[in-house]
Amino acid sequence: MEAGRGPLGEVRGPMKLRTLLRFALFSLLTGAAAAAPALAQEGVVPPPCACPCPCPEPPPPPLTGSFSAGLALTTGNTDTSSFNLGFNLVYDPKTHVLFRADGFYLRSANNGAATADKGGASLRYEYTVTGRVYAFAQVGYLRDQFKNVLYLVTPMAGGGYYFVKRKDLELTADVSVGGAFESDSGYAATNSGAFSVGQGFSWKISPSATFTEKATGLWKTNHLSDSFYHFEMSLAASITKASELKITYLVDFKNRPNPDSLKKTDTALIAAFVYKF
Repeated sequence: MEAGRGPLGEVRGPMKLRTLLRFALFSLLTGAAAAAPALAQEGVVPPPCACPCPCPEPPPPPLTGSFSAGLALTTGNTDTSSFNLGFNLVYDPKTHVLFRADGFYLRSANNGAATADKGGASLRYEYTVTGRVYAFAQVGYLRDQFKNVLYLVTPMAGGGYYFVKRKDLELTADVSVGGAFESDSGYAATNSGAFSVGQGFSWKISPSATFTEKATGLWKTNHLSDSFYHFEMSLAASITKASELKITYLVDFKNRPNPDSLKKTDTALIAAFVYKF
């Protein structure tokens, strides 16, 4: 009988011990290999979130605008109820240039007969020279039955300055020179050189409320007393992200109306629903 074997060939002594050690080592290595991926996953620390929560809003598109419609109460040459329409378009590609277009229409009626018919529009091209200085060219159009004006066209060019320029607060002033072409009902049309001074203020009171104010003066060079002044202030409150309610107070003063019997000052209080896009 050989050493290390029993009667039936059973392995005994040192050979049986070596076999058990080999089997145990094989099992240990196999289990470690199976557990390695799970341990590796548990040890990986996920990268920090690249986007903070809540995510910031994307930048506005180059073209934005609004349409408005509402009711108005007017005093001055007429005391009537009326309706109004308006639009505003701004193209801002976030370069040095900006383009604006806006317009409005205000009509009043009394017992079915039209008593007021007023509308206006403007086109403006603006170029940013520095962070606070800008140059512009614009043309304005006004038709105002309150003032007996069939048309007043004013092509102008000039420059302006931002005294305050923040996201929630802006204060600007500008000057321009150009021409004034006017026709009043029953009177000969007039052409003249002109210069203008303007001022604007905007204050975002809260995320849902904005106050704006604007004043302009236009003087004709052939008769400086033949001047026109416009003042407006508005308060807008958001209803949704794309809509708001807006109340606007307007004052128009024409120093030399035709005929002289017309009142120089007209006012309008306008309440409108505004849709923004």
